[in-house]
Amino acid sequence: MVEEEYFWGVQLDSKTKEIEWNPEKNFPKEEKEEGIPVPRHSLMIKQAILSHEASDGEVAVVEAEAMGYAQANIKTLIAVMVQGKDHQRSLDLVFHDAPVKLRLVKGSGPVHLVGAHGVAYRYVGDDDDDDDEDGMEGEEDVDEEDLEEEEDTKPPAKRKKGDDVKAKVEASPNTAKRGGKK
Repeated sequence: MVEEEYFWGVQLDSKTKEIEWNPEKNFPKEEKEEGIPVPRHSLMIKQAILSHEASDGEVAVVEAEAMGYAQANIKTLIAVMVQGKDHQRSLDLVFHDAPVKLRLVKGSGPVHLVGAHGVAYRYVGDDDDDDDEDGMEGEEDVDEEDLEEEEDTKPPAKRKKGDDVKAKVEASPNTAKRGGKK
């Protein structure tokens, strides 16, 4: 699977009160030929910005309409901003199913919505069930040689304060002559 993200932005204003994000409109999902990549789109909206061009005190309200769980049609407000008080809202919205409608339901804006358009390509013929069952997707088999090489490249373990004294005592010539405690 190949994933890509593209910068995305749109402006809602008195002339353009509503937009529809639907990248699959021209590329039907049924287009499934062997070797042809099948795109899966997502829209991430990160920010709503009320432009400096808006009138002082103007309230701008933005609404989103999209498909939710179990094909439910969801329509909800996503940003309310007042010129002169708060002109920017951080959002963390992700829409996986097109179409998504975005509307300026109050005010004349302009309101800028900014985010990313994600596209994940899966090639027809790729089997989604081929992932390892133990959850080690994408990891290669590791043999003993790889583990030995990894051990050789590890930095030495950190020492505690008392380790230096203990090492000196064990290595001193007097310890060897004594033969330990009697």
